[in-house]
Amino acid sequence: MTGVFILCALATLLCLVSCCEKETHYLKNDKCCKMCGPGKRMLVDDNCEDPRCQDCPEGEYQSGYTSKTMCERQPSCDTNLYFQPQINPSKTDLIKCVCEPGYYCTQNDDCDTCRKHTVCKPGQRVIKKGSADSDTVCEACKNGTFSTHDSADTCKEWTVCEYGYAKNAPANSTSDWTCLDGTPTLRVAIGVGVVVLLVIVGVAVYFYLKKNNGCIEWQKQARKRYMTKLDQDADAERATIPIPRQPEEDDDSTPVSPTLSNVTENGYPVQQEHGKESVRSHPESNSIF
Repeated sequence: MTGVFILCALATLLCLVSCCEKETHYLKNDKCCKMCGPGKRMLVDDNCEDPRCQDCPEGEYQSGYTSKTMCERQPSCDTNLYFQPQINPSKTDLIKCVCEPGYYCTQNDDCDTCRKHTVCKPGQRVIKKGSADSDTVCEACKNGTFSTHDSADTCKEWTVCEYGYAKNAPANSTSDWTCLDGTPTLRVAIGVGVVVLLVIVGVAVYFYLKKNNGCIEWQKQARKRYMTKLDQDADAERATIPIPRQPEEDDDSTPVSPTLSNVTENGYPVQQEHGKESVRSHPESNSIF
């Protein structure tokens, strides 16, 4: 009989356990009792089959079925610590504190401290805006661009001044060029440059001509000295050449010494014939026969 009783008790217990749902019921004194649903807590447990449940008070929550008489507390989001105030917080879910705009949480899982977003300074731009759980990311403006205020989304390009107008100050990452209105300084500079260039060219031409004139004068003097020397050399050369004498006519009265050319084969001097006289020219007479 004892064995039968034990078997019956085990069967009853197994039936109770199998019939009692784990998520919505619990066992108490071999009874399958009900639990209170999410967002509620149990007041008393005298009647486990039909318990009296009550909503969780403000600032508390209950995420699932429970047989407890107290709810869980929600985290305290203190506005003095830059958290946003909680409006109608949930009684069934655990809330997460959210930082005010301009601040972000230092931890993703448990937001317990808010820090201020980094402010991008002039000369920088925002490449990633800050959120409730991440900081702002800044980047320096590239060469040729600038930004003048905090948290600039973009860097603007430097202004290109119109032709003929100058810039008043050098641009950088925080300031732009400012063109001087109505002041054609570039054209004035060009004009001055042209005048200076003309003056330089004029001076160069003057010295060039002066140098050439000096060279011409020097060449004239050198040529004159050269010609003078040639004349002197010619005179000296003429002075060394003997002056040829004119041959004198033979005088008949002067005896001619016998030479090989005026003697005969026998050694006698050659006598000039007197039978032939020189014929003199005379005008013809116009005689009439």
